[in-house]
Amino acid sequence: MSASYQPTAELLRALGFVVFASPPGQLRYSRNSACGQETIVVYEDGELTLLEVVNGQMLYNFQGRVASEAEFRVLLRQVNWAAELSLTS
Repeated sequence: MSASYQPTAELLRALGFVVFASPPGQLRYSRNSACGQETIVVYEDGELTLLEVVNGQMLYNFQGRVASEAEFRVLLRQVNWAAELSLTS
């Protein structure tokens, strides 16, 4: 079984995400975007879900696993989310 990477709370905060209340077994982080809100859900089993609200409609951009921080940042870019660290932390 290959190991999966999960972004740390520190990295997600540096990317502009804020932690929100979530059910047991998951952590939920969100940030505003130009046309809605971007949310990352991190599950205890190593999976991630990327959700986006655009003009009031929920979109599922990704559900699965990534192998490294580099792959995570590529994933963010692939769904047109900013992957650069915020200078105001």
